[in-house]
Amino acid sequence: MGFSAYTEGLTGYYIGIYIMVFLFGITIGSFLNVCIYRLPTGESLTKKNSHCMTCGTPIKWYDLVPVFSWLFLRGKCRACGSKISGRYILVESLTGILFVLTFIGFDVIVDGLLYPALLCLFIAGLIVIGFEDYDTQQMTVGVLLYLAAVAAVTRMLTTLLPKAARGCDVTATDGLIGMFAVSVPFLIFGFVLTPLIYSLFVSEDSKAARKIKKRLAKMSGNDKERAKLQKELDRHLSEIKKTGPVYGFGMGDIILMAAGGLMYGWKAAAVAAFTAIILGALYALVLRIKASRSDSEAVKAFAFGPFLTVGLVFASFFGTSLMDLYIDFITVPSIPTM
Repeated sequence: MGFSAYTEGLTGYYIGIYIMVFLFGITIGSFLNVCIYRLPTGESLTKKNSHCMTCGTPIKWYDLVPVFSWLFLRGKCRACGSKISGRYILVESLTGILFVLTFIGFDVIVDGLLYPALLCLFIAGLIVIGFEDYDTQQMTVGVLLYLAAVAAVTRMLTTLLPKAARGCDVTATDGLIGMFAVSVPFLIFGFVLTPLIYSLFVSEDSKAARKIKKRLAKMSGNDKERAKLQKELDRHLSEIKKTGPVYGFGMGDIILMAAGGLMYGWKAAAVAAFTAIILGALYALVLRIKASRSDSEAVKAFAFGPFLTVGLVFASFFGTSLMDLYIDFITVPSIPTM
């Protein structure tokens, strides 16, 4: 057999793998849709059959073919004709495409299937978390634990069985550093600095309460005036208690970045965090501009998890290489000796 025929055979082999990966990915994406919609409401993932969200009619098996059924039905329920959200085909297609792109980054003949498969399992969890947090501003603990488990198993397998995961360029040390590289700064900023800054410089009730306390400490006599100030102080303290502490990041964000750092290493985790912050800032700016043009109140808080998941997915493909380029750029070249 000639070299050209051998090359054509390998090309067909790779194309066949990518087709199977895509079909497997959209099938997984169909299950991810179930997770995204049911986990926040506490519905069982297995006990209840898929059904139309409008009329409640159970969906037949032949209408559950990922991507193709939605296209064939033109995005409508067969029973009642109501519109089926485009989210379904989006999640299914996105999962299939990301799975294929993940496998394209590896030579499965040389590197094997183990590491890209583990990466796909992690990306599947990121998709659920991203859409779930976007919808509800909450992250399911079970999915966060799933991501942490996949990351931990990946690091153990790639460390103990390096030959089975030759395409992995993240060492156990990189993963352990990555687990804390972003999550710890997020923890400090979110749970220490943000509440402190809000209390000192933003909260009008906190600033008013501090002024009243100073006046009460300096005041002597005049019980009537003291009682009036105490009543005003109690009102501000009640408002502070009602509002509760203001955090910069949720614990879900911190656990997510810890799992992402363990999975992808510290370089990718840093790129993911930077990407998420830039995207989040741009989104906040768009909301501010939109609110000013419509004379409506600007949105004060929004879910940051979707931006973190986008950052982690982006970093899974380009994070390490981008950080290496940045390090090379800022590194002062050594002066050759004579």
